[in-house]
Amino acid sequence: MNPCVIRWKDEYRLYYAGADNQGFRRIGVAIAPVANPDAFKRIGPVLDVGPEGAFDARWTVLPHVVSAASDRWHLYYTGNCGRGEGLSAFPGIGLAFSTDGIHWEKYQGNPILAPTGRPGDPDRYGIAGGSVLIVRLPNGASEWRFYYTGCPSLGTDVFQNQQKICCWAGSSDGIHWERRGPVLFRDPDREYENVAVAGPVVHQEEGLFRMWYSAIGTRWGGYSIAYAESPDGVHWTRGNPGDNLQMAPVWSDWEWQMVEYPCVLCEGSRLRLFYCGNGYGKTGIGTALSCPIRAVPCPGTRAVRLVTEANGQNWLLRFPPAITCSSAAFAPVELRNPPWHGPTATGELWQEVRWKLRTGSTSEELFLRSILRHIHEGLEIRLTFVNHGSHTLRGLAVSLALEGRKTASLQLALPDLPAEEAVTLAVRITPDSFNPETLSMTEAVPASFSWSSPIQPLGGRPPDGCGTR
Repeated sequence: MNPCVIRWKDEYRLYYAGADNQGFRRIGVAIAPVANPDAFKRIGPVLDVGPEGAFDARWTVLPHVVSAASDRWHLYYTGNCGRGEGLSAFPGIGLAFSTDGIHWEKYQGNPILAPTGRPGDPDRYGIAGGSVLIVRLPNGASEWRFYYTGCPSLGTDVFQNQQKICCWAGSSDGIHWERRGPVLFRDPDREYENVAVAGPVVHQEEGLFRMWYSAIGTRWGGYSIAYAESPDGVHWTRGNPGDNLQMAPVWSDWEWQMVEYPCVLCEGSRLRLFYCGNGYGKTGIGTALSCPIRAVPCPGTRAVRLVTEANGQNWLLRFPPAITCSSAAFAPVELRNPPWHGPTATGELWQEVRWKLRTGSTSEELFLRSILRHIHEGLEIRLTFVNHGSHTLRGLAVSLALEGRKTASLQLALPDLPAEEAVTLAVRITPDSFNPETLSMTEAVPASFSWSSPIQPLGGRPPDGCGTR
């Protein structure tokens, strides 16, 4: 459980907490080549539990390794004493030192942070680790920051029993810490993090702090991974509900229940994520790569905002403002700007629109479902058209527009569509589509068509294969 991965020359070192058959948990390390991050080999335990009565007598977990100097490493970890319930069984955060990242010596002054026991404090009952980094301040100075999990309440109600808050502390040496207070709370309006937030992992970039954290909510009844941004590392924003959901449980053998405890590294122009599966990592640790393009709906429109991972460029993808056929044009029925739904557990967004065509005394109806899927190469757009009229529609054409510093329009011609038949058009957009000097969507569009039997509107449910729980 609890992966922390650092790069050491040409290898990844994965620090994690492993359990023995007596229920003790110790921090171990595994090593893999950077070029093959799914081929880790265990080295063995590197940090043992403490003596009976110590704050870490039962568990040493939640490792986080930081380079303090060229020949000095800090390992921050969370101790479990074997007494209490929930986070109250975690009475402190400890520190160990190393010169090689393998052999560690515990700090004699442990724990370096412990629950306060004071009513109203965000870490009154329990405390657990997150991440430590050395922050560059606007005045040119630097300070150590510890982003950690605090437990302010206990109880039988899930909102009390699982109440966790992201907090932070500051330090001048990475050893002695001053609490600075909470920075992130649960959000009742987001069903994937309406119970608690925990385990913050923070990166600092130029003018920006980025946080990945474990979110607990009623949508899946467990953990998912969410995201927030900040200009100063203290005041955080999460965007609109759904925008910040990064990963959620899916129907697989090892991560159907929860995904949690993120660790994020830069790998070229992409980000690599390591995370735990079911049972806080009982089923294993996984890895994933960031998608090179992220789609975020623009509320009140049929457009989505696209952001490239490599350079943060923003573009606007406009969906069909009109659909035409050989005889006339279609106009949307009901909402002119219907809502986007999602994201699903695997990140899909979808939208449904009914269009009507009137020619003389006949009324033809066309149904359009748009599904956006984040894929390894970029973004896949699947447009499914269903002819709910009584005549074959000929000469159907739609257009998509990609707007940035330049604008590119893509005209898509569909085959003849018989009554009560459906056709799906697949379009792919890659980062190459976003070169502002050569903005073009033609290379990204292998115009593939697939026929299917008639389908019915989903009515706000996820598209097939994208079910949520």
